[in-house]
Amino acid sequence: REDAAARESPAAAPFTQPAASPSPGASAAPATVVAAAPAGTVQQRLSEICDCIVEISPAEPFGGERLTAIAQRFRRAGGKPIIVEGQAADAAPGDWSVPDAARQYAALRVGILLANRHGPLNAMEFSEFATGLQAIAESLAALADTPDMSTVLARARDLDATCAQLDAQISLNVDAPEAISPAQLAALAGVLSIAERGSNRYARLGPQGELVFSVALSDLPNRFTFLLDVPRSSPQLQPWTQMLATARACAQQVGGELVDDGGRVLAEAALAQIGRQLVQRYESLEAIGLPAGSALALRVFN
Repeated sequence: REDAAARESPAAAPFTQPAASPSPGASAAPATVVAAAPAGTVQQRLSEICDCIVEISPAEPFGGERLTAIAQRFRRAGGKPIIVEGQAADAAPGDWSVPDAARQYAALRVGILLANRHGPLNAMEFSEFATGLQAIAESLAALADTPDMSTVLARARDLDATCAQLDAQISLNVDAPEAISPAQLAALAGVLSIAERGSNRYARLGPQGELVFSVALSDLPNRFTFLLDVPRSSPQLQPWTQMLATARACAQQVGGELVDDGGRVLAEAALAQIGRQLVQRYESLEAIGLPAGSALALRVFN
């Protein structure tokens, strides 16, 4: 798949690389991605699609303050985040929710993410997770039925391989006639409707603070780079259309040209082809249960 107009590359150093070679012009170096904001706008919940989940059912109900304390202490194992959910004593079986100190709970479940851009869950991370589970169970005088490690790690590798095939970032560049300073980029921010995100990086944000695309100065002194992190931007926000329109507006403001990473002027036909490829990519992400920009996609493609 060749997007002659722009770079499509595996996103930030991540998932195990697929057997197929990346597109010509793809960069193997990690790209800095501006995180969606504000943090916490999307409620993180466990899912069988991307988590290894273990339930613990004590003999007696326990207070929500204990569950809240457990959730605050047990947040990560290595590079993988952990989520704790509870089943309230007055809730139906299978009705899991985030911990609430004011409620009483009949059970809890703990899940660890199977894969993210740091790679699949590994044996050391799983062992740390299992040790934490046992400590939680003992504190509640309960048992934790930890799953077989080899089975869980196989699931993690499968998810990692699937996500590697679908993970991509698309970049567009604007080459100005002269060198650009951070102050010039800052001055353009209002015109381009982009928000400053620190370290001379900017982003277009959606109505809920979600990331649409990011903008930064390139290593080349006269280049702006626009970056679309495909799995992390909802297609409902039309991120490609927004990014392309903003890059064109930027080029017009500075008297520059829209170019690919090699400095070649982008053709309209190639830009249209990228749009069609993105539709296919979004459909594939939807098919595996990780719609682009969804809470689950933001967890896995991170």
